[in-house]
Amino acid sequence: MDTEYDKSRLERLKRGLYKPGETAGSEKYDDLSPSEINVENNWGDTEIITGRKEAPHKSHVDAFLKILVVLAVLTSFASGGFLLYQYFDPLRLCSDKNILLTFETPIGVTPGIPASIVVHIANQNRCGLEYSNLSLIYPSGTRESENPSKDLHEQKKVLGTIQPNESVEFNGSAIFLGEENEEKEIRAVLEYRFEGVNSLLTKGGARPLRLLASPINLVVNTLKEVNAGQQLELTLSAVSNTVIPLRDILVKIEYPQGFTFSDADPKPAYGNNIWRVDSLKPADKFSVVIHGILEGADTQQRVFQTSIGVGDDKNERDISTLYGRASSEIVVKRPFIGITLSINGKPAGDATAMFGQRIEGVVEWKNNLPTSIVNAEIEVRLFGAAMDRMSIQAGSGGFYRSIDDTIFWDVRGNPQLSVLGSGQSGSVGFSFMPLPAVSGTSAMSNPEVTAEVTVRGKRFSDDPSKVPEEIKTVMAQTVRIASEIQFVARGVYFVGPLANSGPIPPRVEQETTYTMIWSIVNTSNNMANARVRGILPSYVKWYGSVYPSKELISYNKNTNEVIWSVGDIPAGTGIVTPPREVAFQVVLLPSLSQVNKNPALLTDIRLNALDSFTNTEVTKTAPSIQTDISTDPKASREDGLVVE
Repeated sequence: MDTEYDKSRLERLKRGLYKPGETAGSEKYDDLSPSEINVENNWGDTEIITGRKEAPHKSHVDAFLKILVVLAVLTSFASGGFLLYQYFDPLRLCSDKNILLTFETPIGVTPGIPASIVVHIANQNRCGLEYSNLSLIYPSGTRESENPSKDLHEQKKVLGTIQPNESVEFNGSAIFLGEENEEKEIRAVLEYRFEGVNSLLTKGGARPLRLLASPINLVVNTLKEVNAGQQLELTLSAVSNTVIPLRDILVKIEYPQGFTFSDADPKPAYGNNIWRVDSLKPADKFSVVIHGILEGADTQQRVFQTSIGVGDDKNERDISTLYGRASSEIVVKRPFIGITLSINGKPAGDATAMFGQRIEGVVEWKNNLPTSIVNAEIEVRLFGAAMDRMSIQAGSGGFYRSIDDTIFWDVRGNPQLSVLGSGQSGSVGFSFMPLPAVSGTSAMSNPEVTAEVTVRGKRFSDDPSKVPEEIKTVMAQTVRIASEIQFVARGVYFVGPLANSGPIPPRVEQETTYTMIWSIVNTSNNMANARVRGILPSYVKWYGSVYPSKELISYNKNTNEVIWSVGDIPAGTGIVTPPREVAFQVVLLPSLSQVNKNPALLTDIRLNALDSFTNTEVTKTAPSIQTDISTDPKASREDGLVVE
């Protein structure tokens, strides 16, 4: 219960609370400082604080809150990073980007020496590769290490399943051939399927290899300069530069404009510029010597391009893998005195002649100097196994000097040669006959005649103190004589290797068999690709009997053509060896319209062949064979007329 003192004190406080401008108890305590306040003993449960203080536990709460914030931020970053990693993880999805194909090979390889090839496959995916197969594809010209004669195009290996993070490798070996410093490329192709995926996928890679040398050393030798119209010799040498045998080698020369091919040793396999070498052993050498005439303007440059390599399987005249190439540059010079020799109206380099025909030669000359030439002389020296010395004749005032088989012209026989003005031209002529192709039981082989032409004279200098200078131009040309081939077609009944049947003379609507005989004689040059053809009339049938049976003879029903594929005919066939012959039978069924006539049994008979020496086509024809068979010694003239 409150005392009286307490009640009065409370009242004063209340009045102070409601008095404007004053606070409770202000009248008593305004002049007091906080330190002077004394609290009565009955306020013992009340504490009056003289200064402001923070709660003692507030700093710990703030530190705890900071830790919570930091942990929340770190958790957010970790969660976001984990989500980003899951989204952008390169190994999360299976991809060919996670499959690595690497090569382990030498940078350069030597021809003929096996080179080691290692391919590494690394699967960096989180899924395996199933049904894996590796294909190693080699460039053209590659050979097997174990069998160098065999081409190597591709090698395959079954790898099976490549587990995640697993690596496998393929070890191979091959021999590389090609041009020196050429880059060859090896390609690897991996076929596979990802686990749980049916689609077949591929991954590829490539690695270049450089060839340190060529398997064949190719050298071409010729003159650096040549006078226009002068005989030119080109020598080609190919030497094996490898320890393995090389096969199917093709040598190809591209002639420049103005070059006229004369001959070559050995003969080209195709045309006049392609040679084939079946096999070239280590250190073996193959050589070709080519002759021809080069024309061109003064100081004009001509280039011979030579290539060597492996022949193409699809086109026998092309090179599939190149081993080497060479360029030969020749400068054409204009001679002081220009010379042109023609034979039978053609340039001598292209000219061929026939046995039994006179050969006409013409030498044309021209002064190419800006000054005159005086006391000119022209000489033509003839030599060769086919030349008939007794038949040589000189024209235009020339004289044949038999002691050295030379025809010469000078001012005594041709006054025009006393002075040749600048740009002046002229010509002289001569002729001769070739010897017979056959003498007794022997035949001439590859007959030819060479004409060596020399024109000389003197020119005077503008300086009168200098003596006249002698100038000379020389050229040589060879004339090849074509082989004298003989072809005979005849029909027989009573003689021959095949027995015939049926009425003689032939009777209307009754069959009679006849034997056709084709014979070939060849004199001086080998013949190639020979073929004989003949056509059967509509009333004559192919019987089918052939003698000798080894001969390739066929009948075309659509064209009624009989074809004999003769092939090669060596020189001397029919002279030093027996003639080449074939016999076959045909059947005649005459009609009433043919009574008292000699019906044809075989028509349009012709022989075609290639003269290998002159490189010219030879064609021979034979008259049609009729039923009168005058070539049968036992047949009479009346035996050929058809009777009823």
